Amino acid sequence: MLSTYLAPHRTLLTIMIGIPIFLWIDSPYGDAVLRGNGQLIATFLVFIAFVIAYFKSPHRVKTAMLIGVVVGLTGEYLFSQVMGMYHYRFGNIPLWVAFAHGLIFASVFRISHKPWIKQNEQGLQKVLLIFAITYSIFWLIWANDWFGFLCTLGFFVVLFTAKKSRLFFLIMFAIVCYIEQLGTATECWYWPSTLLGVAGGIPSGNPPTGIAIFYFIFDAIILWVYLNLLHPSLKVRYQRFKLMKQG
Repeated sequence: MLSTYLAPHRTLLTIMIGIPIFLWIDSPYGDAVLRGNGQLIATFLVFIAFVIAYFKSPHRVKTAMLIGVVVGLTGEYLFSQVMGMYHYRFGNIPLWVAFAHGLIFASVFRISHKPWIKQNEQGLQKVLLIFAITYSIFWLIWANDWFGFLCTLGFFVVLFTAKKSRLFFLIMFAIVCYIEQLGTATECWYWPSTLLGVAGGIPSGNPPTGIAIFYFIFDAIILWVYLNLLHPSLKVRYQRFKLMKQG
């Protein structure tokens, strides 16, 4: 009975339980127990999870996950190493990050397409929207997080323009907030007190809210690569369908 009840919620439960475990493994606390091998073990676990999610996903998501490995690693290098927007504890980019972005994309896709989610889509959108607003305002007051608040405003613009993907991005927002809070609490990474660490710059929380806006950019790049470089014929068919629908 319990397994039957938990089955529709398995992906969400895996995220809620799995993320804090693997982040603890990669943290200084995990290193103390695992003799300095925390990040290596965390990378192995994320890679295994990526492979499992890959084979359980439809073809389109599989392709997006593979593109995501390249796009995610490129973005991490740009934002962390070049711009100094945030910093991992060893000053590097952990190898598990290369697989984590694609894994998050696949997980949110699976959750947003669950029957019980679809049946309660409108109500869930309202709840998650209230959460996003409340969380960003609370963190602005509590942590003087102006950078995160501005990112959240940008995220709301995305929600307004991407109506068909609204639930996907709201779920993404909540999960990214969860990951960021755990990642900074376990000291796996940290965000400077001002944007890019610039003295007198825009104040930022550790973590800032609204970082899901960067995941929207990540998803947009994946979609562009998929349609323009890998499947241009699919883009043409989509454009024709859109024109027919408008006509």
